[in-house]
Amino acid sequence: MAWHRAFLFTSLIGSHAIAFASSNLARSENIAWGPCEVETLPASIQCGNLTVPVDYTEPDSDTTLQLQLLKVPALHEPKQGSILFNFGGPGLEARLTLAGMAETFHALTGGHYDLIAHDPRGTASTLTASCFANQTQRATAVLQTRLSDFPTPADEMALGKQWAGSVLMGDTCSHSQLKDHGRFMSTAFTARDLMQIVDAVSDDGMLRYWGFSYGTVLGSTVAAMFPDRVDKLILDAVMNPHQYYHECDIEIWSDVDKVFTSVFQQCLQSPKQCVLAGRNQTAEELEESIYALLDGVKRIPVVEGQTIIDHSFIKTFIRASLYSPKAYPNLAAALNTLLDRNTTKFMELWGKQMGNGGIFTGDLADDSPFAIPCSEKRTGKHTLDEIMPDLYSLVQTSKLLGEVGNGVAMVCSQWKIDAKERYEGNFEVTTKNPLLIIGNTYDSATPFKSAQNISASFEGSVLLEHGGWGHGTLSHGSSCTSRAIRNYWTNGALPEAGTKCEPDYPPFQPGSLQQVLIDIGFMDKE
Repeated sequence: MAWHRAFLFTSLIGSHAIAFASSNLARSENIAWGPCEVETLPASIQCGNLTVPVDYTEPDSDTTLQLQLLKVPALHEPKQGSILFNFGGPGLEARLTLAGMAETFHALTGGHYDLIAHDPRGTASTLTASCFANQTQRATAVLQTRLSDFPTPADEMALGKQWAGSVLMGDTCSHSQLKDHGRFMSTAFTARDLMQIVDAVSDDGMLRYWGFSYGTVLGSTVAAMFPDRVDKLILDAVMNPHQYYHECDIEIWSDVDKVFTSVFQQCLQSPKQCVLAGRNQTAEELEESIYALLDGVKRIPVVEGQTIIDHSFIKTFIRASLYSPKAYPNLAAALNTLLDRNTTKFMELWGKQMGNGGIFTGDLADDSPFAIPCSEKRTGKHTLDEIMPDLYSLVQTSKLLGEVGNGVAMVCSQWKIDAKERYEGNFEVTTKNPLLIIGNTYDSATPFKSAQNISASFEGSVLLEHGGWGHGTLSHGSSCTSRAIRNYWTNGALPEAGTKCEPDYPPFQPGSLQQVLIDIGFMDKE
């Protein structure tokens, strides 16, 4: 979950609204599917709308919402149904993400399913969660509220300013358009939307779902609310739903420092792909030099052109880089330039990764990373003194990035818009069919312990450890993991308890999930 930049396993995707065609559609089941009004999409991909209630707590209300859906039709007969997707955030659009990865998902699911995604409430143009009239106002607010700064609890002045910024953010959002529809974008309502889609497209009324990151909170919620309707469901890169609803999200930072340490260790094992190896230092010495650098620019930031390079700026770059092993060589090169005091070259490498057309692109175009979780998080803490123990826990959990969690912790404590429905139950649930739960060994955004925790909750579920790096299984290719996922979708087979699948290539070495899928015969060569 992110407060300012929203990260997906392999890319950052801004939630930009896309126009879809709605005329001359041929009816299929209860959804009118037709061509998408996006020239870059293949003609085989279809789009459609589904009318659902805005407020599920008011069954007699006539107020409705149009869900916008995208379908990648099955490649083979007989069809086995439809799989629904959510790619996380909260706040990431889903339709274009699915469209861009359609070939990969067909390979992993066997090609006998229709693949369907909708832009959830609060994202893109679906009840857009926006506290501001335009992006200029939003950018100004980020600076004014200090929510893009990462002070530690010991930085009393900076922390006080950030707290004041969270108060300002809460007040601003409560007087924006969110005061009218911010109550209707909870995870529980989105779970009900999923079941509306299931009823509209499935011939057996059973849920098939694959969720990533925050999508695992949604998946856990829909499975707990509708356990008897679960056919197959994968939770991939697991967030702890217990903390999501009831506490500050501390557990998500648990593996950050382990992953960061491993990057330097892996660097030295692939010296030709990692320029930091040329400094002739141990992994421990390299890591210590970066922490020293961060401390230095925290006290005395560096100006390069129109950019202030401080510890928050660099940590945002590091955080994004840890999401995908394919970014590691560029991360190493960028850190090397900083150690050489070459900030001009650093900004070039920053632009290669974070700028337009880079590996990671775009800030969220709305405020869903606050609006969705804050409307349903109930910690009972509303003052700075009350949340200070959580802020200390954050930095104790992760030396590198713990303070990045300040923003959501603070803003949620000041949020004034309550969800109309919030999931109140626990996750001690037995589903009709068992869940497949997958966690990466080296995931800086969703630690393996969260996958362990939720697997212990859902009776009969099986936990698969994906021994790779990055956020979610798709970030680091593994033929073992790919076979386990495909076996689950094609015949419901689960891996043996305790299974750990290793990646097919080291994180600094060339490789891709797509090449793995080609090598094992799941995907054709182009």
